[in-house]
Amino acid sequence: MDFSNFLIKRGNIFHSYEFKNIEHGKFFVIIGEDNDNYVGYFFINSNINQNISKKTEFFEMQMLIKKSVYSSFLRYDSYIACHKISLISKNKFSEQLNKGIIQYKENLTKEDEERLLDAVRNSDLYSEMEKETYFK
Repeated sequence: MDFSNFLIKRGNIFHSYEFKNIEHGKFFVIIGEDNDNYVGYFFINSNINQNISKKTEFFEMQMLIKKSVYSSFLRYDSYIACHKISLISKNKFSEQLNKGIIQYKENLTKEDEERLLDAVRNSDLYSEMEKETYFK
């Protein structure tokens, strides 16, 4: 399938097996983009990592999403790891999407997207520049 005209937008949920230092497939959600052609995203995890649980400011940024709402791809309730934004170039993203390495799954509900944005916009984990760039 040709995804060359696919519009990448906030709230899109994707899956990929190709991440540095991760040896299994991961779901992730797009959160924003910058002017240098990079897309920012958050990973979706089935559990909260023990190291994150020990850091209150990170733990508070784990957003629960329900299997009952995202049953097309989730096998159990999961967490969007909103404590750290990851970046990928739009060119690499588009290339991997066209090759089937990255696969589109679904969109966040408007309620979950608003909840996520509220959390990151009010978090001290992100600079004003990051908030203006990725969470506006």
